[in-house]
Amino acid sequence: MARGPVNRKRSRKSNSFTTHAMLFVFCLLLMMVGKADIAVMHSVRSILTGLTVPVADVASVPFRAVHSMLDSMVSVANLRQENVRLKEDIENLKQWRRRAEILQSENRQLRSVSGVIIPDATTPVSARVVAVNADSFAHSVMVNVGERSGIREGNAVTTTDGLVGLVVDVGPKHAQILLITDINAMVPVILASSSWPAITVGMNSKRMDLRFLPTEASVSVGDLIQTSGHGGVLPPGIPVGRIEKIQSNAISVRPVADLQRLSFVTILTMDRDPGYSVDAIEEQRFQPLPVDDSGFSLEGLNALGQRTSSDVTAEEGDQ
Repeated sequence: MARGPVNRKRSRKSNSFTTHAMLFVFCLLLMMVGKADIAVMHSVRSILTGLTVPVADVASVPFRAVHSMLDSMVSVANLRQENVRLKEDIENLKQWRRRAEILQSENRQLRSVSGVIIPDATTPVSARVVAVNADSFAHSVMVNVGERSGIREGNAVTTTDGLVGLVVDVGPKHAQILLITDINAMVPVILASSSWPAITVGMNSKRMDLRFLPTEASVSVGDLIQTSGHGGVLPPGIPVGRIEKIQSNAISVRPVADLQRLSFVTILTMDRDPGYSVDAIEEQRFQPLPVDDSGFSLEGLNALGQRTSSDVTAEEGDQ
């Protein structure tokens, strides 16, 4: 029984001695390494580094792949955000482009009325065309100004190119314009080159007829036709059209204004009362001769086809 504890004590002493011996040997080795040649240590270090670098490079391949994948994912996310932002910028630019095109179109249209020649005793009122009626039975347009802007029936409507038509109906904020190509439109005109009087009559087409031209008048293709001012309804000197075709029984006139693409027009309002009444222009018909064959007219017809003086009969002449 007494040998067991003695053996355990001896074993502990043996283990402690072994540990101290190993520590002593390790210290001796450290002392020897510290005193060893530095060049040798560098050589050993280089060899060890050469052996470990390939291993480290191979071991780092998966890490580099993961890092590259993460960078690619971040780049894709950034590209998607930039793509969304660029799409929004493109839409905004398209909207600005459309606005610019609209403004450019309005600017071009406004220029068509900015250079209108304003006759004396008239005041120009610019208006926008809001509705067009150009079928086989009527040629007219509606504008967005009316009585509140001083518009009256019979006012001339023009653009920079020339005459467009006449105001035939007026509301508080709108007015209807009868185009010169309408079959009910009759405009007193003269030849610009010779001042021979005539009447242009609409044909519900793109052209007009020139009627009641004296037989002794000489006309040529391309001659300018302008308002005569007879009757006082239209100011004189407004271009109406140019002679396009001359036939034995008809003379065709092409309007100088582009009536197919009207956007803005200028209405010439009178500064004072012209001293005549304008009513039911669409119902007027031109009558070149007196109703009574035995009479004649001293003053002729006004711009609406109305006779401006009473017929003088043969009986009154005898008296």
